[in-house]
Amino acid sequence: MWVAGMRVGLACLRREPMLGIKRLLLPVSYWRVAEFGYVWRQLAAISTGKVLDVGSPKDLAAILARDRGFAVTAVDILSEAISLSDRHARAQGLSGDGPGRVTSEVQDGRALTYADDTFDAVYSVSVLEHIPDAGDTAAVRELVRVVKPGGLIVVTVPYDLQYRETFVEESVYERDQIGSDPVFFERHYDEATLASRLLGPSGAAVCDIEKWGERTLPMEALLVRAGPLRIPASPLEPWLSGLFLHRLGPNGKGRPMAAFFTLRKPT
Repeated sequence: MWVAGMRVGLACLRREPMLGIKRLLLPVSYWRVAEFGYVWRQLAAISTGKVLDVGSPKDLAAILARDRGFAVTAVDILSEAISLSDRHARAQGLSGDGPGRVTSEVQDGRALTYADDTFDAVYSVSVLEHIPDAGDTAAVRELVRVVKPGGLIVVTVPYDLQYRETFVEESVYERDQIGSDPVFFERHYDEATLASRLLGPSGAAVCDIEKWGERTLPMEALLVRAGPLRIPASPLEPWLSGLFLHRLGPNGKGRPMAAFFTLRKPT
């Protein structure tokens, strides 16, 4: 993933120098190394085809289009995110329809406009946890609906030993703060809510599920506390991820912090 991120930066330099420099300084961030790597491995079963990216950081769409030859449709509820996605694709010469290309469109993951059985696979990296109310359940059902029978759905979400939700005193994504009411930001799933909100309602078979976290030093917390000092250290984040983030066994040491899972739509 570090090499792929560097290639994104180099490809962007000529047409979008600021995007290129940013990616060269931070080819892939701490958690994205593990998340992108998981999606990359799970989609290895698909040689070519149409793939849908729902709300993920848009570097991965370009990586999958260029290196796997997928026809990627990258969607997001925010028009500014889609503008950035299109800039990334155009800067790398990947914008457009067809194999090895990325199309960027504004869509709501809870109500996608695509027909049933449109894509060979769909993935969503660190997105469903941010959808308020029962939107995460609606979204996972939509991901399954638009995938062809036998197709894969790959998802990553935050995870903890006990379910919790976070609210903030500011606008979040497409949701404006009204008055002094806090705005929903994200949820951390536990075993029960992962099953009741995502896995069960999807109606798809669970092919794989992994719990990831830190076994020793709480590096993510240290990076957050570093504040502005994190910027000069950003080139080290892929290496720190490799050192401190691990797939945790069922009885292994460490605190689970994320759940990665893959579903297969019934044939």
